Amino acid sequence: MSNIGEMLTFPFANAESRKNFLIGCLVLLAAFFIPLLPSIIAYGYIAKIVRKVAEGEAPSMPAWDDLNEMLVDGLRLYGVKFIISLPVMVIMIAGLGTYWAGMMVVAFQDDSNLINILLPILLLVFGATMCIVFPLGIISALVSYPASIHAVVKRRFSAGFEFRAWWPILRINLGGFFVAILMTFAISFLYSIGMQILMLTIILICLLPLLMPVVMFYMILVPELLAAQAYREGLLKLATPVDAAQE
Repeated sequence: MSNIGEMLTFPFANAESRKNFLIGCLVLLAAFFIPLLPSIIAYGYIAKIVRKVAEGEAPSMPAWDDLNEMLVDGLRLYGVKFIISLPVMVIMIAGLGTYWAGMMVVAFQDDSNLINILLPILLLVFGATMCIVFPLGIISALVSYPASIHAVVKRRFSAGFEFRAWWPILRINLGGFFVAILMTFAISFLYSIGMQILMLTIILICLLPLLMPVVMFYMILVPELLAAQAYREGLLKLATPVDAAQE
């Protein structure tokens, strides 16, 4: 993957790109007040770019037009990812829910013997949950990239679950998809450092509502496009014509 630098900077390449990037940030800002719909629209916009990159075009920030198409594409990209990540979320909610419910019981419990029994069990549940969720989360994220991109490229939601169609692309360019995951971690890490800096003073804390949608949109956009590039490279390594991926 030789054009990582371009992927990182293309949203700011010119005034038009910066304007469309800002619109995306405002759409995600609306997601704090309106559930789900703005997020699906944002994913639909990103899906337009993902499709172009997966088909071999250079990344660009297109105009925010054709809302209906963005809604459909957003449901494909977001929906496939959500379904693939659902088992991990269920395990995490069940494990952490059990842990916190148990801790509430411990907090209001006067029986020291019962507390001594419950605490090790709860800590074991918490540790086991983390040990299961972390590796499964990475696997889920890794699988969701080619699956969701395949659905976007083929313009069919069901294509995301055509394992035999996208698995060879993932297998042959596994490193390329790992780059997308590592980039997500890197942006998240930098974001957490930035949050700690902003929280040093009351004045800087006021910037948090403005910074969060910017980082969120960038954190979704760049890894998705790196994954789309990995998808494209996987097709080329398989010597699969691009037209075949669009059938």
